[in-house]
Amino acid sequence: MIKRKEVMILKRVLIIGALDTAAQRYVDDLSHNQQFQLTVYTPSRVRLAESIQALTEEVLDEGGLTAAMLDQDVVVALVPTIRLTAMVKTLVTAANATGTRSLMISRTDDIDDLPGEIRMARQQLAQAQLHYDFITGLGGIGTLLGSTPVPSEVIPFDPLTGQQAG
Repeated sequence: MIKRKEVMILKRVLIIGALDTAAQRYVDDLSHNQQFQLTVYTPSRVRLAESIQALTEEVLDEGGLTAAMLDQDVVVALVPTIRLTAMVKTLVTAANATGTRSLMISRTDDIDDLPGEIRMARQQLAQAQLHYDFITGLGGIGTLLGSTPVPSEVIPFDPLTGQQAG
């Protein structure tokens, strides 16, 4: 009998942008998925799991962002709507320099008062001929990555007794 060695597919994922508490928790939860190798490129000084490579840089720095995008399989940008056009311009420049063909852009707010920002960002991406996904919030990132992050600890409760199950 021949034993098959199971090969785990590892995706190198670059997450770009400022991390608020919710995004930091999301990235930490995502780090528990063994199929991802995470790099975070952020201007925020945050505590992340040891398994995550953290780069503290300004996200609009084209040179730094280009270096961070090298050899990444997936690029996820967390961007507030008000900075969308400027960030997409920087992302397109870095993507062209590194050969990255696909971007995931998650708006970190639900501001609808700036339709021009969204329209201009989409136009920039269309002209760059990149595949892109626009997402509002963190929820769709896991779906597009092919894996929803799992919280590090889940304590089930019995709904009838209200006590911890087990």
